[in-house]
Amino acid sequence: MSDFQEWFQEVLEFEGTSYTDDPQDPGGATRFGIILTTYQEYLKKIDRDDDIDKDDIENMTIEQAEEYYLWLWESLKLNRISERLRKGYADACVNMGKGGANRILQMSLNTRSNPVDIDEWIDVDGQAGRGTMRALAETVLTPFDWLIEHMAYHYNNVFKGSSYTFRQRLREASKEESANEKDWFTTRTNQNKFIKGWIKRDVIVFLKSFDQEMTVADLIKNLLR
Repeated sequence: MSDFQEWFQEVLEFEGTSYTDDPQDPGGATRFGIILTTYQEYLKKIDRDDDIDKDDIENMTIEQAEEYYLWLWESLKLNRISERLRKGYADACVNMGKGGANRILQMSLNTRSNPVDIDEWIDVDGQAGRGTMRALAETVLTPFDWLIEHMAYHYNNVFKGSSYTFRQRLREASKEESANEKDWFTTRTNQNKFIKGWIKRDVIVFLKSFDQEMTVADLIKNLLR
């Protein structure tokens, strides 16, 4: 099985093959992990002007999905990234788009090379340009570096103002002050419902970056490097 085929099967394991349109998922209409806006952009890039809507996503075939993912795999230029990070990066491109994956990559480089000296950080803008590629060539990133920033990215989508506090009395007080549920006190967004699934996926991809015959002791040694 080719690297692409192996990755494609893993994507399907994570994303499933059923159609979904969760109102709390910003991606909206989705099948095989492919959302409507992303598929529309893909068709434009391969010079097709198909006028598609949610019905086309719902009726998408596995063959169409594989064609899209092959195009994505080839467009990522994974040879720029160390072999142990490639699947994690590619999976992030599926789960949050290239911009999100590139932001994780950029912040991973920053926190690996300059965890304290922010003046030395490269821009975290989602554009993997020459500055990012230069930093990538000069930095030895590990799967653990990637995992930590990947999880940080997810929690940034969950915490309001990066707040980890919660007070039930404030919740009750805000309910009394307003009938609008959006005004009720909370420190987490509605994306909180997805966090366990996101983190589980991150950890699985992380573990698959290691030799499958590796012992727990060997894994710990790798983490401590």
